[in-house]
Amino acid sequence: MVEIFYTVSPDLHRMARREEGVITDLDFEIPAQSPSLWGSLYLGRVVEIQKPLQAAFVDVGLAHPGFLSLREGKLSPVTQGEAVLVQVNRTDNPFEGKGVRLTRLITLSLGPLLYTPFVPGLSLSKKIKDRQVFKNLFPLRPEEGLVVRYGASTHDPLLDLFLQLREEWGKVQQQLAGKPPFCITPPFTLLTRVLRSLSPSHRLMIDDRTVALLTKGRGAFCKERAFDEPCEEAWDSLFSTEIPMLQGGNLSIEETKGLVVIDVNSQGALKHALSFNRLAIKEALRQIRLRDLGGKIVMDLIGAPQELPPLLQDLTIPTDVEIFGLSPLHLLEMIRRRRRLSLPQRLKLQLN
Repeated sequence: MVEIFYTVSPDLHRMARREEGVITDLDFEIPAQSPSLWGSLYLGRVVEIQKPLQAAFVDVGLAHPGFLSLREGKLSPVTQGEAVLVQVNRTDNPFEGKGVRLTRLITLSLGPLLYTPFVPGLSLSKKIKDRQVFKNLFPLRPEEGLVVRYGASTHDPLLDLFLQLREEWGKVQQQLAGKPPFCITPPFTLLTRVLRSLSPSHRLMIDDRTVALLTKGRGAFCKERAFDEPCEEAWDSLFSTEIPMLQGGNLSIEETKGLVVIDVNSQGALKHALSFNRLAIKEALRQIRLRDLGGKIVMDLIGAPQELPPLLQDLTIPTDVEIFGLSPLHLLEMIRRRRRLSLPQRLKLQLN
C-alpha cells in the first residue's frame, strides 16, 4: 500500500511517501518561492553550438542559457538560431553558476504512465507480470510512445490517463508557432506533482483544509498532523550525515562536488561480512532515493568483497540506478541521473 502524507505550515509544505511501511520519498516546497523548474517545457532558441562538447546552448528566457546535449538518440541535428522545444531535466546549480540542463526527449508523466512522443512504442516495467493485458490496452499511434511503470493496475483508469496525456501533448504542439524564448508548461507546484503521481489505490492525507479542497476529493483532510513519527524521523535524518542501520552500525554519507561517498561502519555489530554488506547496500539504495542523491556514487563496504553478484542477491535495484561493479579498491561504484540538488543540499540552501 502506498500512503502519501502532505503537511502544511505557513512557510513550508512537506511531503512523505510510504510504501509497505517504509518511508521512500521526501520533498518540500517553500510557498513564497518559485517551484522547481524540473520538468518545465520551453520553446527556446539555439544561441551557440559547441562541437567539441557535442552540445548546444539554448536561450529559454532564464538568467543563463541551458545546456542541451546533442547526443540524444536519432533526433535531427540543430542549427544556430533554430527554435527548439526542450524540457528541463536538471535544474540549475547555484553553487556552480551554471544554467539548467535540457533535453529534446520530452516526457509527460501522469500516474503510472510516462508519455514519450519522441520515443515511439510501448514499454512495460520488467516487474509487471500480466504483460499481455497492457499491450492491448492503449491505441498507440505509430509516432507515440508510452512507458507503463511498476505499480500500474488494470483496475486503474489507464486508458483515460493515456488520453489525457495525449491531449496535453496536443496543447503543447499548438504553442510551437510562438516566438521563442518562452515557457510552454510552467513548473508544477509540489501539490500538483503529488497529484499527478497518484494512482487510484494510493492514499493521500493532508492536514490543511484549504489545501485539501484544492485536490477536488483526491486527498483526504485529517485534523491531526499528517506527518507521524516515522515521517518526522525520516525528515530529521536529512540533517545528519550518519544513518543508523537496524542491524547495528551506520552509513556515513558525504556529498562532494564530484561524487557521493557512502562509508559503511559496523561499530562492533559485524557477524558476517556478506550479509552485513548486503543489508548496507539495501539501506544505501533507500537513502539514495530518499535524499534524491545523484551523479557518481561510491560505497566503501566492510572487508574486501571480491564478487558483485552475491552482494546484490535478492536486492531490488531501482531502475534509475546503474551499478557498475567493484573497483580495484573494492569500492562499489554506481550512478544515478542527477535531476537537481540533493534534498539535503536544497534544505541547506533554502532554509538557512
